[in-house]
Amino acid sequence: MKKINPMQESQGISQELYILSLSRFFEDVGTGMLITLIPLYIVDLNSLFLPEMPLMLKAGIVMTVFGLFNAISQPIMGRLSDKIDRRKPFIIFGLVGYTIFSFMYAHVTNYEQLLLLRILQGITVGATIPAIIAMVIHLSTPSTRGKAVGIYTTIRGAGFGTGPIVGGAIATYYGFNTGFYACAVLGLVSFVLVNLLVKETHNNNIEKEQDVNARDGYGSILILAGAMFMMMVGIMMIVALLPEYEVRLQASEFSLGIALSAYMIARLIFQAPMGSLSDNIGRKKLIVGGLLLSAPLVIGTGYVTTINQLIMLRAMQGFTIAAIDTPVIALAGDLSGEGEIGSKLSMITTAYAAGMAVGPIFGGLLAGYMTFETPFFVCAALMFIAGAIVWKKVSEPQQHIDIQRLEHSEII
Repeated sequence: MKKINPMQESQGISQELYILSLSRFFEDVGTGMLITLIPLYIVDLNSLFLPEMPLMLKAGIVMTVFGLFNAISQPIMGRLSDKIDRRKPFIIFGLVGYTIFSFMYAHVTNYEQLLLLRILQGITVGATIPAIIAMVIHLSTPSTRGKAVGIYTTIRGAGFGTGPIVGGAIATYYGFNTGFYACAVLGLVSFVLVNLLVKETHNNNIEKEQDVNARDGYGSILILAGAMFMMMVGIMMIVALLPEYEVRLQASEFSLGIALSAYMIARLIFQAPMGSLSDNIGRKKLIVGGLLLSAPLVIGTGYVTTINQLIMLRAMQGFTIAAIDTPVIALAGDLSGEGEIGSKLSMITTAYAAGMAVGPIFGGLLAGYMTFETPFFVCAALMFIAGAIVWKKVSEPQQHIDIQRLEHSEII
């Protein structure tokens, strides 16, 4: 088996990583646009079977079904990609589905049709996530993994983060249908770029030493998945509350889009630095710190009185979330065996999607039937608990720690 010098591993990042990330950028812009468009679109959309349901709960459900079926799809597709040792076909399949269903949103006539399209889009998009993350892991090494994940999430985050602003602006000045057509065009662009530029990646023997970590790391990955889940619940529950924020803060669709994007823009600024920092000081410290700092910020978003306050708090959340998600993915990659990257990392990406699914319905139910502030306090408490469990139960692989020490001694 070929041995890799740890110092050589950290000298650079494969250009294939940048090609993969940039190819997905345009679809990520469209995905971000839908975060703003869908919840606001249903305000004037008739419902055949749920006419009396609170609007916040309707918004929560329509966002939840996407995340739920996205989460269901991911572990199945992750295992299948490992079995056939191919990733690119899954990305192509997902982009085709995303493009078609984005176009069809402009032609729905009732709320229930929109729900069905969200389910189908969730399934197809879910096929892409484990495949893409596995590619990122294949294109990195243990000592550069945090940096690689940070670069990937920063590039795609730039698209996802600007999407809500673009979506809000298009909805305000040109209408929702124009926004959906724009999403379809963006998906088509990503499809063409991935098909032409992205090369397939395969399992190799470089990281077989990590298989011992993989056998012992299942429980740790499960805990990390729980932390990722709570992170996304805290971020996404605000989506179901957009109609209420629109009234409370007297905010426009455009300003609410800015509030949603503020989190993503701040997050993308800090993701690559946090990834590199996790390579140097360890991943667990950043994950726990991010969870504990996120809790009071979540509570604060329940008490804002102006749109500017909401924008500021969402930007601060972006910083703390950058300290969570990039190290979580990198650490899960460290704990995964080479032949199980898709299936193991699908635990993390599934938790991410599940948090996106549960967050809106969580916020819609508690705010709709209890008080507006209730979901913020409950989520903050669960974030604090998740941080404590990660600190107590998760251990970083010894191999990664040894590489850090070796690099430090070489520098000295």
